[in-house]
Amino acid sequence: MSDFDFSQPQRQSKTGLVLIFAATVYNFFRAGWVVILAILAGRNSPKLTSLLILGGILLLLLGLGYSIIYYLRFRFHIDEKNREFVVEKGVLSSDVVVIPFNKIQQVKFKRNILQRILNVSSVVVETAGSQGKEVEIKALSQEAADVLADRLMSLSQKVKRTEEDGIETEEAGESFLGTPEWQHKVSLFTLVKLGLTSNYLRGVALIIAFYFTLRQEFRLEDTLPAGVPKEQLLGTGSLIFILFLLFIGMVITVGETVIKYYDLNLKKFSDSLQVEMGLRNNVKVNIKANRIQVMEVVTNPLQKKLDLYKLKLSLASSENELGKSHIRIPGIPPDIVAEIKKYFFKTQVTEKLYFLPNQLYLARRISRGMIPAVVGIGLVFFFREYVSLAYAGILLSVYLVLMTVYNYFYYKSLRLSVSDDFLVKHSGLWIKKEQYLEIYRLQSVSVRQPLWYKNRGVVNLTFHSAGGDLNFYVVKTEEVRPLLNFVLYKIESTTDPWM
Repeated sequence: MSDFDFSQPQRQSKTGLVLIFAATVYNFFRAGWVVILAILAGRNSPKLTSLLILGGILLLLLGLGYSIIYYLRFRFHIDEKNREFVVEKGVLSSDVVVIPFNKIQQVKFKRNILQRILNVSSVVVETAGSQGKEVEIKALSQEAADVLADRLMSLSQKVKRTEEDGIETEEAGESFLGTPEWQHKVSLFTLVKLGLTSNYLRGVALIIAFYFTLRQEFRLEDTLPAGVPKEQLLGTGSLIFILFLLFIGMVITVGETVIKYYDLNLKKFSDSLQVEMGLRNNVKVNIKANRIQVMEVVTNPLQKKLDLYKLKLSLASSENELGKSHIRIPGIPPDIVAEIKKYFFKTQVTEKLYFLPNQLYLARRISRGMIPAVVGIGLVFFFREYVSLAYAGILLSVYLVLMTVYNYFYYKSLRLSVSDDFLVKHSGLWIKKEQYLEIYRLQSVSVRQPLWYKNRGVVNLTFHSAGGDLNFYVVKTEEVRPLLNFVLYKIESTTDPWM
């Protein structure tokens, strides 16, 4: 039995006062940092300097007073009689947030560096309302945060089961999570491998563009020492500089990956999957299976060889946040992917009937890829006095060949598979994606047919869910009509709750 009694209004941890004061000081500095720098850079008289110091002290005292009042007036409690979680806050005016238990979707934890130093966590209660994140309690001890989250989720599930079954269930237990059935931790070495194999081509392109921008801005050709052959020095220097920038770019990519996903830990409980990660901002969230709408599995050939896959989970959210509530879990092996699928999906994923895009889709992608080429030709002829036509022609030809080959193989990778329970979309040339959507979670299907599609008998399909859409373009109307009838029948006939 827990020592925490959340039925009575109570405040945050006392260290929360430090967090509130630090946030207040930061907001003061962010609002007036330009003025502060201008004053420090100028020549000020001793009298003015004294006034500035006194003004700064006064602002700090005002910030401290505001922080104390905010801390004292921030109170929260669980009202089981009315089935609500209540938060009271405000300094000059009172603000009361009331969250019904049946609206609570999930409770997650966040910790920045200062919260880690103070050994406290933020508790964020997310709801099914239009605001998404309704309330955040910024300073609770980890033990109190765990108990509060367990209690809220347990009460939420109790109320939802009562509403679905029409029968009052027994009192919610003290612990919602219990003992994990399995867990998986992503090592630091795995995150390094993930960083080295992610966004590689994009990083190279950015680094090369950055280099040539520096070369043009600083006019390297005009600053070479006399008597040094320009071609030899620029050729060697360019290669060394590009390799150096490439190395720095890879280090930055690896660093970003490690900071964002550091200590990534998965724990599977009987009724939820707990995900914790992050070095600078540590986040811990318990994901309920019924909130998952679309699951996306992503990898590339290098990562596949290393057994590195990334999951992107689209969660049910309000209409205002449709498609924005995502959780990314990178660097996991295929056996863990299979375990997560087993938990989230009611039945085993199967693929039976396949649909392929019409060749018109390939023509559309290639025609769109021609637009930069046409613009480039126009610029070349406009500035033909300053540009080598032969050099521009070679670049244009290489671009057209690469663009056509890429779009052809991307087109060949596209397919939509349908079974009794699933829609699965396959796509991607280098970055391979598989998107899974259980049919009973569908809310509607949109069929769009522009005028230039009508004579060719093709349409664009969009499958709508509460966590985002799944699109499949340019398919034959007579081929998808049976699919649409089947999907609409499943939507109308299913009794399973989609969230």
